[in-house]
Amino acid sequence: MTFTRNEGRTLTATSQVLRPVVYTTGLVTLDRPDALLALSNNVLLSSRDAGCTWTQVGKVNGWYLGLAAARGGRAYAWDRDGNLTLATPSGSTPLTSPVSEVSGLGTDRRNGDHVRVSNNDGRLYDSNDGGRSWKPIGVPSGPLNAFYTAAFDPSNIDHVVVGGMGTGAHVTFDGGRSWIASSGLSEKGGKISAFSVTISPAAPNVVYAMGLDTAEMDAGAPSGGRHIYRSTDGGRNFTPVVDQTNEVTIVNGPVMAAHPTNPNVVYFVFGTSFQAYGTDIYRYDSRRRKVTVAHNSYDKVPSIAFHPRMPELMYLGLAEER
Repeated sequence: MTFTRNEGRTLTATSQVLRPVVYTTGLVTLDRPDALLALSNNVLLSSRDAGCTWTQVGKVNGWYLGLAAARGGRAYAWDRDGNLTLATPSGSTPLTSPVSEVSGLGTDRRNGDHVRVSNNDGRLYDSNDGGRSWKPIGVPSGPLNAFYTAAFDPSNIDHVVVGGMGTGAHVTFDGGRSWIASSGLSEKGGKISAFSVTISPAAPNVVYAMGLDTAEMDAGAPSGGRHIYRSTDGGRNFTPVVDQTNEVTIVNGPVMAAHPTNPNVVYFVFGTSFQAYGTDIYRYDSRRRKVTVAHNSYDKVPSIAFHPRMPELMYLGLAEER
Protein backbone atom coordinates (compact mmCIF):
# COMPACT_ATOMS: atom_id res chain seq x y z
CA MET A 1 0.00 0.00 0.00
CA THR A 2 0.92 3.62 -0.43
CA PHE A 3 -0.79 6.98 -0.10
CA THR A 4 -0.87 10.30 -1.92
CA ARG A 5 -1.98 13.80 -1.00
CA ASN A 6 -2.11 15.14 -4.57
CA GLU A 7 -4.30 12.60 -6.38
CA GLY A 8 -1.46 10.34 -7.44
CA ARG A 9 1.04 12.83 -8.83
CA THR A 10 3.50 11.78 -6.10
CA LEU A 11 3.31 8.60 -4.03
CA THR A 12 4.79 7.87 -0.65
CA ALA A 13 7.53 5.24 -0.93
CA THR A 14 6.65 1.80 0.41
CA SER A 15 8.70 0.54 3.35
CA GLN A 16 9.75 -2.56 1.36
CA VAL A 17 10.38 -3.33 -2.28
CA LEU A 18 7.42 -5.12 -3.88
CA ARG A 19 8.10 -8.72 -4.93
CA PRO A 20 5.98 -10.49 -7.55
CA VAL A 21 3.32 -11.66 -7.69
CA VAL A 22 1.06 -9.58 -5.46
CA TYR A 23 -2.34 -7.91 -5.89
CA THR A 24 -3.73 -5.64 -3.18
CA THR A 25 -7.34 -5.82 -4.29
CA GLY A 26 -9.08 -4.90 -1.05
CA LEU A 27 -8.53 -1.63 0.81
CA VAL A 28 -10.96 0.21 3.13
CA THR A 29 -10.95 2.78 5.91
CA LEU A 30 -13.05 1.88 8.96
CA ASP A 31 -15.25 3.90 11.30
CA ARG A 32 -12.56 3.83 13.95
CA PRO A 33 -9.86 6.52 14.20
CA ASP A 34 -7.00 5.82 11.77
CA ALA A 35 -8.07 2.18 11.23
CA LEU A 36 -7.74 0.47 7.84
CA LEU A 37 -7.96 -3.05 6.47
CA ALA A 38 -6.35 -4.39 3.30
CA LEU A 39 -6.20 -7.66 1.41
CA SER A 40 -2.95 -8.41 -0.36
CA ASN A 41 -3.45 -11.69 -2.19
CA ASN A 42 -5.05 -13.77 0.60
CA VAL A 43 -3.40 -11.98 3.52
CA LEU A 44 -5.56 -9.72 5.70
CA LEU A 45 -3.62 -6.69 6.91
CA SER A 46 -4.57 -4.18 9.58
CA SER A 47 -3.33 -0.64 10.22
CA ARG A 48 -4.14 1.34 13.36
CA ASP A 49 -2.04 4.40 12.52
CA ALA A 50 -3.69 5.76 9.35
CA GLY A 51 -1.77 3.41 7.06
CA CYS A 52 1.77 4.15 8.23
CA THR A 53 2.39 0.58 9.42
CA TRP A 54 0.58 -2.69 8.76
CA THR A 55 0.24 -6.01 10.60
CA GLN A 56 -0.80 -9.37 9.21
CA VAL A 57 -3.87 -10.51 11.15
CA GLY A 58 -5.28 -13.41 9.14
CA LYS A 59 -5.83 -15.28 5.91
CA VAL A 60 -8.88 -15.10 3.65
CA ASN A 61 -9.98 -17.69 1.08
CA GLY A 62 -10.69 -16.59 -2.46
CA TRP A 63 -9.21 -14.89 -5.50
CA TYR A 64 -9.06 -11.19 -6.35
CA LEU A 65 -10.93 -10.36 -3.18
CA GLY A 66 -12.74 -7.12 -2.48
CA LEU A 67 -13.52 -5.43 0.83
CA ALA A 68 -16.63 -3.51 1.89
CA ALA A 69 -16.41 -1.53 5.12
CA ALA A 70 -19.22 -1.91 7.68
CA ARG A 71 -20.32 -0.12 10.81
CA GLY A 72 -18.58 -1.30 13.94
CA GLY A 73 -14.94 -1.30 12.84
CA ARG A 74 -15.21 -4.23 10.45
CA ALA A 75 -15.48 -5.16 6.79
CA TYR A 76 -16.72 -8.00 4.61
CA ALA A 77 -14.42 -9.68 2.10
CA TRP A 78 -15.86 -11.30 -1.02
CA ASP A 79 -14.94 -12.61 -4.44
CA ARG A 80 -16.86 -13.64 -7.54
CA ASP A 81 -16.66 -17.34 -6.60
CA GLY A 82 -18.84 -16.77 -3.53
CA ASN A 83 -16.15 -16.69 -0.87
CA LEU A 84 -17.35 -14.47 1.99
CA THR A 85 -15.42 -13.53 5.13
CA LEU A 86 -15.92 -11.21 8.09
CA ALA A 87 -12.73 -9.13 8.47
CA THR A 88 -11.74 -7.17 11.57
CA PRO A 89 -8.50 -5.61 12.83
CA SER A 90 -8.01 -8.72 14.96
CA GLY A 91 -8.64 -11.43 12.39
CA SER A 92 -11.00 -13.11 9.91
CA THR A 93 -14.02 -15.41 10.15
CA PRO A 94 -15.27 -17.38 7.12
CA LEU A 95 -18.95 -17.00 6.30
CA THR A 96 -21.36 -19.17 4.30
CA SER A 97 -22.39 -17.63 1.01
CA PRO A 98 -25.99 -17.93 -0.22
CA VAL A 99 -24.81 -18.23 -3.85
CA SER A 100 -21.91 -19.67 -5.81
CA GLU A 101 -21.27 -16.46 -7.77
CA VAL A 102 -21.28 -12.93 -6.32
CA SER A 103 -21.28 -9.72 -8.37
CA GLY A 104 -21.23 -7.29 -5.45
CA LEU A 105 -21.63 -6.76 -1.72
CA GLY A 106 -23.12 -3.87 0.23
CA THR A 107 -23.49 -2.96 3.89
CA ASP A 108 -26.02 -0.92 5.87
CA ARG A 109 -24.40 2.25 7.20
CA ARG A 110 -26.63 2.09 10.30
CA ASN A 111 -26.16 -1.60 11.15
CA GLY A 112 -22.93 -3.53 10.59
CA ASP A 113 -24.77 -6.86 10.83
CA HIS A 114 -27.00 -5.97 7.88
CA VAL A 115 -25.29 -7.00 4.64
CA ARG A 116 -26.44 -7.89 1.13
CA VAL A 117 -24.93 -9.63 -1.86
CA SER A 118 -25.96 -9.78 -5.49
CA ASN A 119 -25.90 -13.01 -7.46
CA ASN A 120 -24.63 -13.04 -11.04
CA ASP A 121 -28.26 -12.80 -12.25
CA GLY A 122 -28.84 -9.64 -10.23
CA ARG A 123 -30.86 -11.34 -7.48
CA LEU A 124 -30.24 -9.87 -4.02
CA TYR A 125 -29.73 -11.85 -0.81
CA ASP A 126 -30.09 -10.29 2.63
CA SER A 127 -28.50 -11.06 6.01
CA ASN A 128 -29.29 -9.41 9.35
CA ASP A 129 -26.85 -11.43 11.44
CA GLY A 130 -23.51 -10.52 9.92
CA GLY A 131 -23.59 -13.05 7.09
CA ARG A 132 -24.34 -16.16 9.13
CA SER A 133 -27.74 -16.69 7.48
CA TRP A 134 -29.33 -15.37 4.30
CA LYS A 135 -32.64 -15.01 2.50
CA PRO A 136 -33.43 -13.99 -1.09
CA ILE A 137 -35.26 -10.68 -1.49
CA GLY A 138 -36.98 -9.08 -4.43
CA VAL A 139 -36.66 -10.46 -7.95
CA PRO A 140 -33.74 -10.79 -10.40
CA SER A 141 -32.89 -7.58 -12.20
CA GLY A 142 -33.40 -8.97 -15.68
CA PRO A 143 -33.34 -12.10 -17.81
CA LEU A 144 -30.87 -14.70 -16.62
CA ASN A 145 -27.52 -13.43 -17.80
CA ALA A 146 -24.01 -12.70 -16.59
CA PHE A 147 -23.87 -9.62 -14.39
CA TYR A 148 -20.38 -8.21 -14.06
CA THR A 149 -20.92 -5.86 -11.17
CA ALA A 150 -23.36 -4.66 -8.52
CA ALA A 151 -22.75 -1.31 -6.83
CA PHE A 152 -24.53 -0.63 -3.53
CA ASP A 153 -25.23 2.93 -2.44
CA PRO A 154 -23.04 3.64 0.65
CA SER A 155 -25.89 5.65 2.17
CA ASN A 156 -28.84 3.40 1.24
CA ILE A 157 -28.52 -0.36 0.91
CA ASP A 158 -31.84 -0.49 -1.03
CA HIS A 159 -30.29 1.50 -3.89
CA VAL A 160 -28.29 -0.81 -6.18
CA VAL A 161 -27.03 -0.46 -9.76
CA VAL A 162 -26.02 -3.63 -11.61
CA GLY A 163 -24.16 -3.97 -14.90
CA GLY A 164 -24.62 -6.93 -17.21
CA MET A 165 -23.22 -8.59 -20.30
CA GLY A 166 -25.01 -7.08 -23.29
CA THR A 167 -27.90 -5.94 -21.10
CA GLY A 168 -26.53 -2.58 -19.96
CA ALA A 169 -27.38 -1.47 -16.44
CA HIS A 170 -30.40 -1.79 -14.15
CA VAL A 171 -31.21 0.08 -10.96
CA THR A 172 -33.41 -0.57 -7.95
CA PHE A 173 -34.40 1.86 -5.22
CA ASP A 174 -36.46 -0.59 -3.15
CA GLY A 175 -34.07 -3.43 -2.40
CA GLY A 176 -34.72 -5.41 -5.56
CA ARG A 177 -38.52 -5.52 -5.44
CA SER A 178 -38.57 -3.60 -8.73
CA TRP A 179 -35.90 -2.74 -11.31
CA ILE A 180 -35.54 -0.04 -13.95
CA ALA A 181 -33.50 -0.58 -17.13
CA SER A 182 -31.03 2.29 -17.47
CA SER A 183 -31.19 4.39 -20.63
CA GLY A 184 -28.63 6.52 -22.46
CA LEU A 185 -25.83 3.96 -22.63
CA SER A 186 -26.07 3.63 -26.41
CA GLU A 187 -27.14 6.35 -28.83
CA LYS A 188 -28.17 3.74 -31.42
CA GLY A 189 -29.72 1.22 -29.06
CA GLY A 190 -26.84 -1.23 -29.30
CA LYS A 191 -25.95 -3.87 -26.78
CA ILE A 192 -23.97 -2.54 -23.84
CA SER A 193 -21.79 -4.50 -21.46
CA ALA A 194 -21.49 -2.52 -18.22
CA PHE A 195 -18.34 -3.72 -16.47
CA SER A 196 -17.84 -1.24 -13.61
CA VAL A 197 -20.21 0.93 -11.55
CA THR A 198 -19.68 3.23 -8.58
CA ILE A 199 -22.20 5.37 -6.68
CA SER A 200 -21.02 8.70 -5.28
CA PRO A 201 -20.79 8.76 -1.46
CA ALA A 202 -21.28 12.53 -1.66
CA ALA A 203 -24.50 12.45 -3.72
CA PRO A 204 -26.28 9.12 -4.28
CA ASN A 205 -28.07 10.50 -7.33
CA VAL A 206 -24.67 10.57 -9.09
CA VAL A 207 -23.55 7.23 -10.54
CA TYR A 208 -20.55 6.50 -12.76
CA ALA A 209 -20.25 3.44 -15.00
CA MET A 210 -17.86 2.01 -17.55
CA GLY A 211 -19.45 0.35 -20.56
CA LEU A 212 -18.61 -1.20 -23.90
CA ASP A 213 -20.93 -0.42 -26.82
CA THR A 214 -20.54 -3.47 -29.04
CA ALA A 215 -22.17 -1.76 -32.03
CA GLU A 216 -19.58 1.03 -31.90
CA MET A 217 -16.81 -1.49 -31.42
CA ASP A 218 -17.94 -3.50 -34.46
CA ALA A 219 -18.27 -0.31 -36.52
CA GLY A 220 -14.67 0.67 -35.75
CA ALA A 221 -15.47 3.79 -33.73
CA PRO A 222 -12.35 5.71 -32.60
CA SER A 223 -13.28 4.99 -28.97
CA GLY A 224 -13.53 1.27 -29.61
CA GLY A 225 -16.97 1.58 -28.01
CA ARG A 226 -15.49 2.16 -24.55
CA HIS A 227 -16.85 4.99 -22.44
CA ILE A 228 -17.19 6.27 -18.91
CA TYR A 229 -20.82 7.27 -18.27
CA ARG A 230 -22.41 9.55 -15.67
CA SER A 231 -25.93 9.54 -14.25
CA THR A 232 -27.49 12.31 -12.16
CA ASP A 233 -30.72 10.48 -11.30
CA GLY A 234 -29.40 7.47 -9.43
CA GLY A 235 -28.79 5.30 -12.48
CA ARG A 236 -32.03 5.69 -14.43
CA ASN A 237 -30.34 7.58 -17.26
CA PHE A 238 -26.68 7.81 -18.26
CA THR A 239 -24.68 10.12 -20.50
CA PRO A 240 -21.23 9.25 -21.94
CA VAL A 241 -18.71 11.72 -20.50
CA VAL A 242 -15.31 10.16 -21.29
CA ASP A 243 -14.36 8.31 -24.48
CA GLN A 244 -11.34 6.13 -24.96
CA THR A 245 -8.70 8.04 -26.94
CA ASN A 246 -4.98 7.90 -27.59
CA GLU A 247 -4.53 9.74 -24.28
CA VAL A 248 -7.13 7.82 -22.23
CA THR A 249 -7.11 4.03 -22.08
CA ILE A 250 -10.34 2.45 -20.83
CA VAL A 251 -10.18 -1.29 -20.23
CA ASN A 252 -13.11 -3.57 -19.51
CA GLY A 253 -13.83 -3.32 -15.80
CA PRO A 254 -11.42 -0.63 -14.62
CA VAL A 255 -11.02 0.18 -10.95
CA MET A 256 -13.33 3.17 -10.31
CA ALA A 257 -13.65 5.32 -7.18
CA ALA A 258 -15.99 8.27 -6.77
CA HIS A 259 -14.60 11.17 -4.73
CA PRO A 260 -15.98 10.95 -1.16
CA THR A 261 -17.06 14.62 -0.92
CA ASN A 262 -17.18 15.92 -4.50
CA PRO A 263 -19.81 14.23 -6.70
CA ASN A 264 -18.31 15.87 -9.79
CA VAL A 265 -15.11 13.82 -9.56
CA VAL A 266 -14.42 10.17 -10.25
CA TYR A 267 -11.11 8.31 -10.55
CA PHE A 268 -10.48 5.35 -12.84
CA VAL A 269 -7.34 3.36 -13.52
CA PHE A 270 -5.35 1.75 -16.30
CA GLY A 271 -2.27 -0.27 -15.42
CA THR A 272 -0.12 -2.94 -17.02
CA SER A 273 3.23 -4.61 -16.50
CA PHE A 274 3.70 -4.93 -20.27
CA GLN A 275 6.96 -3.22 -21.23
CA ALA A 276 7.04 -1.88 -17.65
CA TYR A 277 4.40 0.73 -18.54
CA GLY A 278 3.06 1.29 -15.02
CA THR A 279 -0.28 2.80 -14.03
CA ASP A 280 -2.32 5.82 -15.07
CA ILE A 281 -4.75 7.22 -12.49
CA TYR A 282 -7.31 9.29 -14.38
CA ARG A 283 -9.37 12.01 -12.73
CA TYR A 284 -12.56 13.13 -14.44
CA ASP A 285 -14.17 16.40 -13.33
CA SER A 286 -17.70 16.76 -14.70
CA ARG A 287 -17.88 20.44 -13.83
CA ARG A 288 -14.83 21.19 -15.96
CA ARG A 289 -15.52 18.31 -18.39
CA LYS A 290 -11.86 17.45 -18.19
CA VAL A 291 -9.72 14.36 -17.68
CA THR A 292 -6.31 14.65 -16.05
CA VAL A 293 -3.82 11.85 -15.47
CA ALA A 294 -1.18 10.99 -12.90
CA HIS A 295 1.30 8.25 -13.81
CA ASN A 296 3.30 5.94 -11.53
CA SER A 297 5.64 3.00 -12.13
CA TYR A 298 3.65 0.31 -10.30
CA ASP A 299 2.20 -2.46 -12.45
CA LYS A 300 -1.37 -1.83 -11.30
CA VAL A 301 -3.45 -0.04 -8.67
CA PRO A 302 -6.23 -2.56 -7.93
CA SER A 303 -7.86 -0.60 -5.06
CA ILE A 304 -8.44 2.96 -3.86
CA ALA A 305 -9.66 4.31 -0.52
CA PHE A 306 -9.92 7.74 1.11
CA HIS A 307 -9.22 8.98 4.63
CA PRO A 308 -12.65 9.64 6.20
CA ARG A 309 -11.71 13.03 7.67
CA MET A 310 -9.18 14.17 5.07
CA PRO A 311 -10.53 13.26 1.61
CA GLU A 312 -7.42 14.68 -0.06
CA LEU A 313 -5.52 11.72 1.44
CA MET A 314 -5.91 8.79 -0.97
CA TYR A 315 -4.76 5.27 -0.17
CA LEU A 316 -3.70 3.04 -3.06
CA GLY A 317 -3.43 -0.74 -3.09
CA LEU A 318 -0.57 -1.82 -5.32
CA ALA A 319 0.23 -4.78 -7.57
CA GLU A 320 3.53 -6.22 -8.72
CA GLU A 321 3.63 -8.71 -11.59
CA ARG A 322 7.15 -8.45 -12.98
